[in-house]
Amino acid sequence: MTATISVKVEGPVGLDEPEQLLEELGRETGLTWRLETAGQDGALDGSLAAIMVEAVLGGTVGAAVQVAVQRAIENWRGRRLDPPPVTIIVVQPPQAPSPAQDPQPAPRTDGLTAPEGS
Repeated sequence: MTATISVKVEGPVGLDEPEQLLEELGRETGLTWRLETAGQDGALDGSLAAIMVEAVLGGTVGAAVQVAVQRAIENWRGRRLDPPPVTIIVVQPPQAPSPAQDPQPAPRTDGLTAPEGS
């Protein structure tokens, strides 16, 4: 099973800061992250309205990865005078039910019974 972990940063972000965040997340988690930018890309002051950094994980997302991401975010925000809000989102795809978890048919309540031998 794979999962996606995303870090969303909203607010002004300088030109180098997304790369610094990528480096921090990669160093702390050992994962490969990709960057998406949105908003004021190319503005004269270099600020961005939002960035999204995502990584895809194989297996289940453990608490250790989430702690490492939180630590990287805190380190990155700690170097800023006015840190922007950051949201961490973990998305795991729904699991297929195992045979033991297959839903059982509901009992008939319409008063009909199946013929014997069927």
